[in-house]
Amino acid sequence: MSTTFEVGDVLPRLRHTATPLQLFRYSAVTWNPHRIHFDARYAREEGHAGVALHSHLRAALALRCVTEGLGPEWQVANVAYRLRRPIYAPVELVYTARVRTVEDDGMTLELIEEQPSSEVGFEGTVRVTKTAAERA
Repeated sequence: MSTTFEVGDVLPRLRHTATPLQLFRYSAVTWNPHRIHFDARYAREEGHAGVALHSHLRAALALRCVTEGLGPEWQVANVAYRLRRPIYAPVELVYTARVRTVEDDGMTLELIEEQPSSEVGFEGTVRVTKTAAERA
Protein backbone atom coordinates (compact mmCIF):
# COMPACT_ATOMS: atom_id res chain seq x y z
CA MET A 1 0.00 0.00 0.00
CA SER A 2 1.71 3.12 -1.21
CA THR A 3 0.74 6.59 -0.01
CA THR A 4 1.62 9.64 -2.07
CA PHE A 5 2.65 12.96 -0.60
CA GLU A 6 2.78 16.47 -1.98
CA VAL A 7 4.92 19.47 -1.08
CA GLY A 8 3.37 21.17 1.92
CA ASP A 9 1.77 18.03 3.40
CA VAL A 10 2.22 17.84 7.17
CA LEU A 11 2.58 14.60 9.12
CA PRO A 12 0.49 13.95 12.25
CA ARG A 13 1.78 15.60 15.40
CA LEU A 14 3.70 13.67 18.02
CA ARG A 15 3.13 15.02 21.53
CA HIS A 16 5.69 14.23 24.20
CA THR A 17 6.10 15.35 27.80
CA ALA A 18 9.77 15.32 28.77
CA THR A 19 10.29 14.83 32.50
CA PRO A 20 13.40 15.01 34.69
CA LEU A 21 13.06 11.26 35.33
CA GLN A 22 13.11 10.54 31.60
CA LEU A 23 16.23 12.69 31.19
CA PHE A 24 17.94 10.80 34.01
CA ARG A 25 17.09 7.49 32.36
CA TYR A 26 18.13 8.74 28.91
CA SER A 27 21.47 9.84 30.35
CA ALA A 28 21.95 6.36 31.80
CA VAL A 29 21.15 4.40 28.64
CA THR A 30 23.23 6.70 26.42
CA TRP A 31 26.16 6.79 28.85
CA ASN A 32 25.93 10.58 29.02
CA PRO A 33 27.30 11.64 32.42
CA HIS A 34 26.83 15.40 31.96
CA ARG A 35 24.98 16.55 35.07
CA ILE A 36 23.01 19.32 33.31
CA HIS A 37 20.69 16.54 32.08
CA PHE A 38 19.75 15.11 35.49
CA ASP A 39 20.92 17.37 38.35
CA ALA A 40 18.76 20.51 38.53
CA ARG A 41 20.92 22.29 41.11
CA TYR A 42 24.10 21.70 39.13
CA ALA A 43 22.38 22.74 35.88
CA ARG A 44 21.35 26.04 37.50
CA GLU A 45 24.92 26.57 38.75
CA GLU A 46 26.02 26.20 35.11
CA GLY A 47 23.56 28.93 34.05
CA HIS A 48 20.65 26.78 32.88
CA ALA A 49 17.02 27.21 33.92
CA GLY A 50 16.78 23.53 34.94
CA VAL A 51 17.68 20.10 33.59
CA ALA A 52 18.35 20.42 29.86
CA LEU A 53 16.94 18.04 27.28
CA HIS A 54 19.55 16.09 25.33
CA SER A 55 20.00 17.15 21.73
CA HIS A 56 19.86 13.52 20.62
CA LEU A 57 16.61 12.93 22.50
CA ARG A 58 15.03 15.86 20.71
CA ALA A 59 16.25 14.54 17.35
CA ALA A 60 14.96 11.04 18.19
CA LEU A 61 11.52 12.45 18.99
CA ALA A 62 11.46 14.37 15.71
CA LEU A 63 12.42 11.21 13.82
CA ARG A 64 9.83 9.19 15.71
CA CYS A 65 7.24 11.60 14.36
CA VAL A 66 8.49 10.86 10.84
CA THR A 67 8.70 7.07 11.15
CA GLU A 68 5.29 6.80 12.83
CA GLY A 69 3.71 9.31 10.45
CA LEU A 70 4.99 7.70 7.27
CA GLY A 71 4.77 4.04 8.20
CA PRO A 72 6.88 1.00 7.31
CA GLU A 73 7.04 1.62 3.56
CA TRP A 74 9.49 4.49 4.15
CA GLN A 75 13.01 4.50 5.56
CA VAL A 76 15.22 7.31 6.84
CA ALA A 77 18.16 7.88 4.49
CA ASN A 78 19.71 11.01 5.99
CA VAL A 79 19.01 13.47 8.79
CA ALA A 80 20.52 16.83 9.72
CA TYR A 81 19.55 19.04 12.62
CA ARG A 82 20.78 21.75 14.91
CA LEU A 83 19.62 23.18 18.18
CA ARG A 84 19.14 26.90 18.36
CA ARG A 85 18.26 27.09 22.04
CA PRO A 86 18.07 24.75 25.01
CA ILE A 87 14.83 23.59 26.54
CA TYR A 88 14.24 22.35 30.07
CA ALA A 89 12.15 19.62 31.68
CA PRO A 90 9.41 19.27 32.52
CA VAL A 91 8.07 20.42 29.18
CA GLU A 92 5.38 19.48 26.69
CA LEU A 93 6.78 19.32 23.16
CA VAL A 94 5.06 18.72 19.85
CA TYR A 95 6.87 17.37 16.81
CA THR A 96 5.79 17.23 13.22
CA ALA A 97 7.30 17.26 9.75
CA ARG A 98 6.37 19.12 6.57
CA VAL A 99 7.12 17.79 3.08
CA ARG A 100 9.57 20.14 1.33
CA THR A 101 10.43 18.18 -1.82
CA VAL A 102 9.11 15.05 -3.51
CA GLU A 103 11.10 12.93 -5.98
CA ASP A 104 10.46 9.56 -7.61
CA ASP A 105 12.37 7.58 -4.98
CA GLY A 106 11.73 9.68 -1.88
CA MET A 107 11.20 13.05 -0.30
CA THR A 108 12.71 15.59 2.05
CA LEU A 109 10.83 16.80 5.11
CA GLU A 110 11.38 19.75 7.41
CA LEU A 111 11.47 18.68 11.08
CA ILE A 112 9.47 20.93 13.39
CA GLU A 113 9.63 21.13 17.19
CA GLU A 114 6.90 23.26 18.72
CA GLN A 115 7.86 24.67 22.09
CA PRO A 116 5.50 26.22 24.63
CA SER A 117 7.23 29.59 24.11
CA SER A 118 6.58 29.41 20.33
CA GLU A 119 10.29 30.05 19.78
CA VAL A 120 12.30 28.01 17.30
CA GLY A 121 14.73 25.94 19.31
CA PHE A 122 15.28 23.06 16.88
CA GLU A 123 15.56 22.92 13.11
CA GLY A 124 16.26 20.02 10.84
CA THR A 125 15.56 18.06 7.69
CA VAL A 126 15.21 14.38 6.95
CA ARG A 127 15.47 12.57 3.64
CA VAL A 128 13.32 9.46 3.37
CA THR A 129 13.16 6.87 0.62
CA LYS A 130 10.73 4.11 -0.21
CA THR A 131 11.78 0.70 1.08
CA ALA A 132 13.07 -1.88 -1.40
CA ALA A 133 9.72 -3.70 -1.26
CA GLU A 134 7.87 -0.50 -2.19
CA ARG A 135 10.26 0.30 -5.05
CA ALA A 136 9.85 -3.17 -6.58
